[in-house]
Amino acid sequence: MNLRTAISLSRRGRLRLLWKVTSLFDPFYRMSFVASAASSGLLALLAGGPLPFDRLAAELSPEPSGHDALYAWLDLGVRLGELERGPAGYRIKGVLSRALAEGENDDVAALVEEVACFHQRLIVETPRRLKRGELWDASEHDGRLIARSSRVTEPFLFEVLDRTLPRSGPVRLLDVGCGSGTCMRHAAERNPELRAVGIEIEPAVAAVTREAVRRWGMQHRITVEAGDVRERGGCASFDVVTLHNAIHYFSLEERVALLRRLSSFLRPCGRLLITTCCRGGSPGMRRLDLWSSSTAGFGPLPIKRQLVEQMGEAGLVDIEARRAIPGEHYYAFTATQDPFA
Repeated sequence: MNLRTAISLSRRGRLRLLWKVTSLFDPFYRMSFVASAASSGLLALLAGGPLPFDRLAAELSPEPSGHDALYAWLDLGVRLGELERGPAGYRIKGVLSRALAEGENDDVAALVEEVACFHQRLIVETPRRLKRGELWDASEHDGRLIARSSRVTEPFLFEVLDRTLPRSGPVRLLDVGCGSGTCMRHAAERNPELRAVGIEIEPAVAAVTREAVRRWGMQHRITVEAGDVRERGGCASFDVVTLHNAIHYFSLEERVALLRRLSSFLRPCGRLLITTCCRGGSPGMRRLDLWSSSTAGFGPLPIKRQLVEQMGEAGLVDIEARRAIPGEHYYAFTATQDPFA
């Protein structure tokens, strides 16, 4: 760029504008590459050490016609600092990619994939859909991916469960929208006399969770059902009913009926526990509000005061709302089944 061009761009402020815009490219490309490296299996392939291009191509691009594209994709990873190419082939270099290659960080890998592959579409496409009078359909959301990424909140959920559930004595727990089942597992490990039933609306997720329960050796203490809790039969036989990260799957108008339905499974003086993001907070919370508000059949994130009022309208008593993640609009709501109702 010669001096005349630089002066021209500077006078119009375009040089500064272009610098600001291009400075956003690398973080966006990095997250997109890491997400695809995890979901495609590249990170798993390289977890054991470097591999040459032909070994990677055999797994990631069996047809020779795709080898140039695969090379370009890997080269982008090298340029971004997530990969390194040496005499032995490609290896993982970036701190983020190294961490996500570890199985214990699968929830974070799922979150990165969700952000890069779906959140970007959500933010970009929602205004277009609204202009056409359309909303997102629940079938467009990857239930398995969401179940995996939701596990990042587990440490906070476990802390809430520890405050809510007794450590000993017979307890019957109903976990609505049980997802991966890890909350039931934590509760059962903490209290050896606890028995749990999980209900999951996604049949594929329920099947995966049943298999996990078998692997944990807890099939005699934990049962997983596939179905909609609003259609489930049964009587008031549970000591605790939980609903984690799921109340926004129900429209605002049907939440009081839902709360009454959940409380109908409780014994007198049984406890209802709801954990949820509430409106406000970080951009991540506001993105979730956008998603739930723009999906047909779902509803906006609750306002804390509003949900407390709805729980009271449903006939629950001793209602409390407590922040579950420091500094965030993520709350645990507890209430008791009125023994005189």
